[in-house]
Amino acid sequence: MKFMMTFHWAPDTEQRTEAIERFLRTGGLPPEGVRLVGRWTSADLGSGFDLLETDDAAKLTEFAYQWSDLMELAIVPVLEDAELADVLGRVAINGPAPAA
Repeated sequence: MKFMMTFHWAPDTEQRTEAIERFLRTGGLPPEGVRLVGRWTSADLGSGFDLLETDDAAKLTEFAYQWSDLMELAIVPVLEDAELADVLGRVAINGPAPAA
């Protein structure tokens, strides 16, 4: 399953310096069991996102923990268009789920 992890940090020079040093030291790579599909960082260096793939939510938590002392993180599951089209095709055929 794919997950989008967004990151944001305040313009705190100490935190930014530590984040840069940690990234250069580790490559910012996730733990074994999580595949980094891609990473994009905003031009102002204030935020960005990683596209990750794993079936192990605990490994995502491990990766988030490695960076949560320096930045605010959010992780959400995401679907590719083909996966979304499959879901929408089933919903369109069967109609929306009944309200609870």
